[in-house]
Amino acid sequence: MPTTIASFVDSELIPSRLSVAALVVLYSGAALLLFFLWLRADIPFVIVLFCFDLLLHENLALLTYCYAQQGRLVISRGGEIRWQMQKWHIKQVKIRNRFFLLLRISNLADSRWLLIGRDSCDEATYRALSLLCFNSVTFLPPKE
Repeated sequence: MPTTIASFVDSELIPSRLSVAALVVLYSGAALLLFFLWLRADIPFVIVLFCFDLLLHENLALLTYCYAQQGRLVISRGGEIRWQMQKWHIKQVKIRNRFFLLLRISNLADSRWLLIGRDSCDEATYRALSLLCFNSVTFLPPKE
């Protein structure tokens, strides 16, 4: 059972089905556009195959990244995060809306984006995360 109070959030994240579906639709649309351009003879077939290969590899890399964003997430009010058995810190809250949160997190060795979709956790936890991210912006260290 996720624990949510005003000063921290402790929950289990699962991969967001909406972000995975959005990636699949976006890359399928790009592949369809390439196919129609090839049918009209605007682009040679070799270039179409090369672009299909690039799209496929990029799509698979992004899908793998989406599926890797899961696990127990603990965020405290000061912006400290425990996620995937590591300590992180929120550097930036890039996007915070009703569909997803996009956080820039970092630790001593790495810096990455953490996308938390509305369907990655239960409704109450997402609202608490959103509120905590809104409030923790004031606690973030100054930009370097």
